[in-house]
Amino acid sequence: MKASCLVGQMWEHQAGFRWSLEQLANEVLDRAGANIDPRGYLVGFHPSGEVTVEPPRGHFDRDALADALAAAEQRFRRSRARREAGDDPDALAAAESMVRRQVLSERFTEAARAGERVHFAGIGVHVADWFVVPLITIHSDHWDDLARLRRTPSSDASPRSFPEACVTAVLDAASRELDRLTPGQRVVADPDAILRSAADAFVSSLAQRSGQDLAFGVRQALDAVSAQPYEGRAGTGQILLVQQGHPDLQVAIALEHPVPVGLTRSFRKVLEMSASDLNLLCDGREVFGLGSLADTYNADTYNADSDYVFTAIISGNGDWELWHRTTPLLRMDNGVPQLPRERLDAEEFGHTVDRVFPGATSRDARHLWEMASACAKQANGTMLVVHPDAAAEADRLLPQAYSIAPTRLSGRDLMAATGIDGAVLVSPDGRVHAVGVILDGVATGTGDVGRGARYNSAIRYLAGAGRGAMVIIVSEDGKIDLLPKLKRRLRRATVQRAVDRLVARSAEGEDPESFDRANRAVEEIEFYLNQDQCDQVNAAREAVQGRQWAQDTLRRQFVPVAPDPAMDDSYLVG
Repeated sequence: MKASCLVGQMWEHQAGFRWSLEQLANEVLDRAGANIDPRGYLVGFHPSGEVTVEPPRGHFDRDALADALAAAEQRFRRSRARREAGDDPDALAAAESMVRRQVLSERFTEAARAGERVHFAGIGVHVADWFVVPLITIHSDHWDDLARLRRTPSSDASPRSFPEACVTAVLDAASRELDRLTPGQRVVADPDAILRSAADAFVSSLAQRSGQDLAFGVRQALDAVSAQPYEGRAGTGQILLVQQGHPDLQVAIALEHPVPVGLTRSFRKVLEMSASDLNLLCDGREVFGLGSLADTYNADTYNADSDYVFTAIISGNGDWELWHRTTPLLRMDNGVPQLPRERLDAEEFGHTVDRVFPGATSRDARHLWEMASACAKQANGTMLVVHPDAAAEADRLLPQAYSIAPTRLSGRDLMAATGIDGAVLVSPDGRVHAVGVILDGVATGTGDVGRGARYNSAIRYLAGAGRGAMVIIVSEDGKIDLLPKLKRRLRRATVQRAVDRLVARSAEGEDPESFDRANRAVEEIEFYLNQDQCDQVNAAREAVQGRQWAQDTLRRQFVPVAPDPAMDDSYLVG
């Protein structure tokens, strides 16, 4: 490849390549369920000592980066990774690359002129005379809000969260593209393939943290067992990813002949023995018994990697999740990886009750939460419909319901009420008015084909005669869903600032990338826009669309926005 002909230019297509890196990172993280607005950069190191950054907008103090590669080399020579690699050339190269990425990530953070961002450096590649490093940065507040493992040894470079594994996979894809004889104009990669690769790497790293260095194909084994029926039943249960002999492991049943996780039918058969308080025990390669984890387990107090214990929650039909204690790490839904849905807690539940039923007391909300929590402990799922006029609704739904004298149910009585098909109709004060309720409603096009019949019938009901009610859906695995799903409250000024920023970035002469970022920010809050704000957004997008057509004969499609019918002033504060 020819040497660069312009000062600071690494190769001809670096600007487009950098933009595609950012777009790929954004798409992959969005699909993973982490909407955190990543930024992409390319940093080039020249043998003369020159450092260049794409885009060249002064985001970094280049003088502070001048000795970054030398610092990385020095740390590698003193590192534990260097000693453990021995004389194996491949191991040495991998160890040096790992240490270099760590050092460069630290140096980029120090050199950044805009603070409060975390930096992830990719594998550096020689492009002509330059050593080019792809870089992704994310705002610290957004990154810190993501669930992740809190403790890792300083020498451990494996990802602490699924989004971090996604960032690493995107950077690796960029490095592979840079390593071509002539790097192209963009990072050519399939986002879904990157997600699966990130999930594989992340699950394997968790198995290693639990002490199993030889666990390969754990994700595929869990995918298979979650999709494998047993005598017509979908598989449900919990699996502890733990090493034999763990000090906090309580073994109730030890298998004399462990079951390899690669034998899906056998794996599924022993899963049938698990219960809510009796977990399948797996070391990442074999199932060696059933048991539980003692309350004394606290990974934050340990120093050894092998002290980690993870829980795989199998929900059946290809759906499973991986947790560390109360930290959700990964969800797989028929081979599609993403972050798990956060479990509903009493505080969020109470806020929803307060907004849907302003007259309900905190005591009412607490009683409804206790009912939902009790239902979550049952073997079968159910649905509680909380209606502001439950007595009239019970009469309306006859004969597709069994009316009862209004009363508060708990314990055995509540189990009996939820033991038959149909929902339980409850008033906001927690009194049951009917059981076995078959909900009515019409198709609205707003359901979710990935969810079950209960969830979608609740959506249809709330869109029709059930408007103003609240539905508590308890699934077989104990998860609690709440409908309607209320949007978070935003400040009016926050919404208007996002609109004003989009309008400003749509002006002629503004950077197209800045407009794209402002447009993504508005897309996230379109629900909150009033008519005037919708008009401003549509006009700004049309202006950009028209200029792009005039300049590049390329028509960019924007769907006009309109006020959401479900939006009202209760969603805005300030």
